[in-house]
Amino acid sequence: MGIIADRLKDSYGFVTDLDMPAVVAEDRLYPCLVRCGGGRFKCPAQNVKHFVDIIEADGRDYVRDVSLLRR
Repeated sequence: MGIIADRLKDSYGFVTDLDMPAVVAEDRLYPCLVRCGGGRFKCPAQNVKHFVDIIEADGRDYVRDVSLLRR
């Protein structure tokens, strides 16, 4: 069982920043949901870190959580 299947089963799809490199290695285009203080959006796993860094750069917003979407 890969990390994606494991997180979908055991954590209801929620992932941490420590999980993301393994998710990207398994399937870089896997759809993720990023929830922020000001909204939410979907993006591929490979782009999560980039967008989280942009959101948190100026300190006006924050990321609540990241989860894997079921296909």
